Amino acid sequence: MPVRVRVARPFFAALLAVAVIAVVAAWPGALMAQARERVLDIAPSPLAQSLSRLAQAMDIQLLIPPELVRGKTAPRLQGEFTTGQALQKVLAGSGLSYRQTAGGVITIIPLPAPARRATVAPGQTEARLQAPPTTSLESLQVTGSRIRRSGFESAAPLTVISAEQMERDGHFSLADALAINGMSDYGAESQGGGGRFSANAQPLNLRGLGAGRALILVDGRRVPDYPFPSNGRSNFQSLGSIPLAGVDRVEVMTGGASAIYGADAIAGVINIVLKKPRDGHHVKLRTGTSTQGGADRTDLQWASGFGGADWRVEYSVQLAQQQLLRGRQRQLQFADPNGADAQPDLGLGLQGEAGALLPLPAGVCDRWEGEFVDWNYRAAPNGLRGTGCGSWRNAGYASLADGVREVSGRVHGERDLSGGIQLWTTVQLWHARSDMATAAETITGPHSPRTGRVDQVHDPRLGTISPRRVLTPGEMGGLAAMNDRYAERMADLAGGLRGYLGKSLEWGFTAGHSDYQVQRDFRRLLGAQVNAFFYEPAQGYTDHGVVIQPLNLADWYRPMTAAEYRSLSTTVHFRARSQVDSASYVLSGDVAELAAGKLGVAMVLEASRQRYALHNRPSVLPLQLDLYDLTGSVGAGSRKRYALGGEARIPLLRNLKASVAGRLDNYDDSTPIKLAPTWNAGLEWRPTTRLLLRASHATSFKVPDMHWVYTDGGGSFGTAVDALGCMRAGSNPDCSAYSSEFLTRTYRNPTLGAESGVSSTVGLVWDVAEPLSMSLDYWDIRNNRGIGRISPALLLRDEAECTTGLRLDGTPSTVDPRSWACRIARARIVRSGDDGEGHIVMVESMAANQSRQRVRGIDAVVDARIDSALGEFTLHAAWSRTLHARRWVRAPGTLHDQWRPAQWQSGENLAFRSNFSTRLGWQGNAGWSTNLFGMRYGSLPRADGNGRLHALFLWNASISKRINAQAAVTLFVNNVLDTPPPHDSSNAEFPYFYDEVYGAVGRQVALQLDYSFD
Repeated sequence: MPVRVRVARPFFAALLAVAVIAVVAAWPGALMAQARERVLDIAPSPLAQSLSRLAQAMDIQLLIPPELVRGKTAPRLQGEFTTGQALQKVLAGSGLSYRQTAGGVITIIPLPAPARRATVAPGQTEARLQAPPTTSLESLQVTGSRIRRSGFESAAPLTVISAEQMERDGHFSLADALAINGMSDYGAESQGGGGRFSANAQPLNLRGLGAGRALILVDGRRVPDYPFPSNGRSNFQSLGSIPLAGVDRVEVMTGGASAIYGADAIAGVINIVLKKPRDGHHVKLRTGTSTQGGADRTDLQWASGFGGADWRVEYSVQLAQQQLLRGRQRQLQFADPNGADAQPDLGLGLQGEAGALLPLPAGVCDRWEGEFVDWNYRAAPNGLRGTGCGSWRNAGYASLADGVREVSGRVHGERDLSGGIQLWTTVQLWHARSDMATAAETITGPHSPRTGRVDQVHDPRLGTISPRRVLTPGEMGGLAAMNDRYAERMADLAGGLRGYLGKSLEWGFTAGHSDYQVQRDFRRLLGAQVNAFFYEPAQGYTDHGVVIQPLNLADWYRPMTAAEYRSLSTTVHFRARSQVDSASYVLSGDVAELAAGKLGVAMVLEASRQRYALHNRPSVLPLQLDLYDLTGSVGAGSRKRYALGGEARIPLLRNLKASVAGRLDNYDDSTPIKLAPTWNAGLEWRPTTRLLLRASHATSFKVPDMHWVYTDGGGSFGTAVDALGCMRAGSNPDCSAYSSEFLTRTYRNPTLGAESGVSSTVGLVWDVAEPLSMSLDYWDIRNNRGIGRISPALLLRDEAECTTGLRLDGTPSTVDPRSWACRIARARIVRSGDDGEGHIVMVESMAANQSRQRVRGIDAVVDARIDSALGEFTLHAAWSRTLHARRWVRAPGTLHDQWRPAQWQSGENLAFRSNFSTRLGWQGNAGWSTNLFGMRYGSLPRADGNGRLHALFLWNASISKRINAQAAVTLFVNNVLDTPPPHDSSNAEFPYFYDEVYGAVGRQVALQLDYSFD
């Protein structure tokens, strides 16, 4: 359904605040106020070193192009200076100047002519940070283009977030920071029995198009996929292995960018720019906890840099630790023993066919010493009634925040060679160990090696029943024994050469290797051992296809010992690995001087090889399942890619520039995709020096995820309506009472085609005044031929239609039940019983190009800055609103191969329709600074689809004091108001809220010490 426009009230409040600031900024007295000053003492040194030390001392973000400062020295800087005065002093006589962008980034630039230099008269103080006039900025290569340009603005919207700003806003990770530019999904992928595939995975979901449709780069190079596929199906890139310690800034470009970077850039590109070499030694220690208790965090960072006249080396190390937080440590919507309508979860019981619980022997629940209680269940939403053993505690044993211990290190070096060539290399290592507490194992029906456990069993003494037996921590060996343990390693090695051809062409050769490995170890019951311990031998099937297998009631009605659990279980080993080898050559620069300006071009040649492997032990594959209530997938494969691309930036008029790009990717794998051409075009028009009007149009593509192509037939447990059972009972078309749980086996599909995308943007950037800037952009993104698994619910409807000759609504079917299509439809469903006519035990599906999406919306950003006698005030407000979002699906190769509308926003696509963030900062004259960051998350649908949850507004605050030129201390308070996730009474699964986007840690406080040894 289309999304209605509803403008958020905070946006109007922000506009009003900006209007007030604009009036104040125009006040002459405010413009003449003094900027803050600091005492500096920097010895004479190479210019690059002096600028780096100045940036540290003044706490500013400074971009220093190495080719501009190479071979130049700076005089001694001693005394009390503002930022502008210090920069002018250091750059005096170098032929260089500087300029500050609206976002606060200062760039070193060449001085066009000596006559244009301006100095500050003795005794005169600056009204604000304002460099001498310049005609252009020094070129920078930014995301969205390989041609260096004079700033961050381009034909397509580009957001730049500095590492310093991410820290001030209270973000602990890149995923936290990027949640304001779309939605960052933390990857809580479900797995049968309550496990998760990816403890540290942090996929990115831009514009609600899903994980895997936004490309993540590090210094322009593609990062490897997370080794475990999402939900055991599709691959994605993760932000979790990139620590903040080595990040300089993040550039976010939303919209198609395949013509520049290749596959996957349908929704946008995230380029993480790492820090460059800088002299000095710096340590940072941050430690904190939550005010509700638990979730303690500690982060220690060390960065150091040194060098000589023609070489530079920088290295950094980061150690981080987070304490595991369990659900019982927070007041969620657990069953409350004191509540008037409270009922505990069923921990032990035998449910008959009519839903009533069979009576248990007296005193059975007491055998678990407080874990279970006797309970008489009233008519509940889940249909339970009668007596059973209830559990108030079970849900609280699972984790809300995983325990993590990680260490990372990075070394970057540069060496200047003869002929203007520079050699560089970067090595980055990351290792993490995580503990994730899952729900306790639950035993229901007996195990089948073919299709896993079943829910119903027939005991001649009890009839047909649905048994349930939840294991407790004492039975499993304690809380720690319930944890899944992850070990993750990522190694990235890159190096290359760069230099110049003539005076205007720059070339660069880069080669890299990335290796990401994950292993997951945990205890799990063996299916055969469960059958032997809890059940007697099987005796066949009932007429309804239910297995006849009596329960061993003596063991069913007593707690097992920890030793018995270990004898019935085994350690499960999941291993996954993802690798990328790449090499590229880029040539870019100005090739001609046209009447309207310089013609810039770029060319790129790329080659890469991508590999992945996923192995499990014991077997979790359908038809050979060793483990009880656990399935998964395996697979391995490789893919090679070669690409040729070109780009041009054409000055049509002095104030009008056009950009065009084209790229051809060639793939070598088992899919039919061989060539993938893409292109984009953009216009930038500046009718005045302060106004930029821009537009862009781009095509993009995404090749099929390797796991879709190479999987060996993975499985997953799910629920859908048994359409055939409903129709045989004559209950159709209302079949809501015929929900059935079963195993779905998903096959590989090497015939998949590539997804394709088209995106358009149009907008403006207006520098209203020196301290005030705003932008407004409209965007439109379409994704066609989206890949996904064919819904088992549709396959079950096909089976029913081909078997009965009727549709679900009772009208005659137009399909011949004897046709080949119907034979395939019936063969995809496996049912129990000797005649295969019982309940559903397995559905066989596969991936297909089966969806298309279109989303349209607007982004608005306002930045304001004012210097006063009290210091510098800054305001940032960003609003993103989805105006229209639609999704259509089909099921190729089935009876439902017609396009039909589907939900765009759902529990499987937790994309907010609107996001609003605001930031108010203050930098005082005496070393004090504060920052207040607010984030409004729009509404999401309730778990049952009836109605919506309310929007959520969170506030983070920080206050910092620079003690002296070397030391600073900062206090952080995240979630200042201790706001909980939106309450959803319809969500019956732990943690009872969407933990992919919300958190229940609550208010967090942290103290940070920064110290520079220079």
